[in-house]
Amino acid sequence: MKTMKMSIIAILAAACLLIFSAVSFASPPDWNQGTTDQRIRTLSDLQPGLGTVMIEYGNRFSAAYYAAKGGNWGMAAYQLKEAGEIQEVGEATRPAHSPALKSFEHSYLDNLNATVKAKDFKQFKAAFNQTIEGCNGCHAASGHAYIKYQLPKRSPSPTSVK
Repeated sequence: MKTMKMSIIAILAAACLLIFSAVSFASPPDWNQGTTDQRIRTLSDLQPGLGTVMIEYGNRFSAAYYAAKGGNWGMAAYQLKEAGEIQEVGEATRPAHSPALKSFEHSYLDNLNATVKAKDFKQFKAAFNQTIEGCNGCHAASGHAYIKYQLPKRSPSPTSVK
């Protein structure tokens, strides 16, 4: 009799757990509450700002340098392509900065990409240094003069060199 009561209790406990789980999984998460506009605004606010985007950008930019220095032109091209893609995230999530970001791309990155295609490190290094000046100038123009890109002493990526 005692074993039968324990079995019934165990079955009831399992049933309650299943019901509770089903109810909690059926409830939408907090960000998915409210009107469609409210939900979109909440999701928009969760997107990375330019500070987060620029950390990734800087890592890609540095990795491209060390890849080019090591003669790994395919990796340099890949890192610059990825930098461009993360820049697109910044353009989409912070549209007020989009014109400056696009201008930077056309003023500096197009030339840098051309030197990668030419596989000429001397040209790449000159274009890279001009791009750094452009980065830091853009930071200053946008009220963030205290943000100054500097090439790290080592590549941030273990895959950027041969």
